[in-house]
Amino acid sequence: MSDQKSDQKSDQKFGLPATTDVAKAQAKRLRTALAPDYKVGHSQALELIARVHGETSWGRLNSLISTSEPVPPKREETPQSAPATRPPSPSGKMLEQRTIRALLSGLEKARDTAPTGKTRAKTAELLKQEIILPISLEGWLDTLDPNLGGMVFDIGADTITELSGAAEIARYHRPKATDTTTYATTGLRPAGFAAVLVWLERLGFDTHPEVFYEDFLPKIRRAKLLDGDELTCLWHARERKKFKTFETFNGGVVVEDPEYVSFTGRTGLNIRATRSKDPLGPIQSLSIFR
Repeated sequence: MSDQKSDQKSDQKFGLPATTDVAKAQAKRLRTALAPDYKVGHSQALELIARVHGETSWGRLNSLISTSEPVPPKREETPQSAPATRPPSPSGKMLEQRTIRALLSGLEKARDTAPTGKTRAKTAELLKQEIILPISLEGWLDTLDPNLGGMVFDIGADTITELSGAAEIARYHRPKATDTTTYATTGLRPAGFAAVLVWLERLGFDTHPEVFYEDFLPKIRRAKLLDGDELTCLWHARERKKFKTFETFNGGVVVEDPEYVSFTGRTGLNIRATRSKDPLGPIQSLSIFR
């Protein structure tokens, strides 16, 4: 393990971004600089940034930046009942202002989508991978609606994954005979990727999780034991989109003399926000419920 950490530190001496957020910010600036003459997608920009830093792919660069230690599971594999309808605590999940702002903007822009040939081609491509990088959410959702991919880009795919509760796992790359170090790829299994899409759908975004899990759903139905993400896919297939939603997010600030925003989301969800009357001011809280 110490060899792996020292390998990362030595790589960072050659000018790698300090964090994935820095790399993503570089990609965003690159897209802005190239527009409008050249249209570059979120995923393409990240791949270009990886090349700029001398790496063959974004996955490789992301692995070098991120810690190589296995990530502990975010939840235990305990018996799980049908999705709970009881609301969370009033304080809600704490979000940075940029995150809660991007989420509210995304909810305002949410619209019906339809899977395309690109969606299914991207699905087939990702299902060939043992570990799917969270950043792939951007490219997959881009095939449905660029606004969806853009929202995930603004919030951060890692943040979306963490909020959804999907379990990330780490896999070490098998070293060659002459290698003395290796690195790990941390990401989602296919069921975990689908579980993130399910969570986004429950917030009111038209993400079509069934398109992603339909190929491995029969295997889930035959299995005697399931992990949390597989169970999420199974519940979703049974629900037929008739589910309860109650999510509360806290912006970490108290707004004096706030404005109360209320509107109906794409699927009939009630969306309530407490925010500053200044459009550029902070958002105190955001609730999504049915």
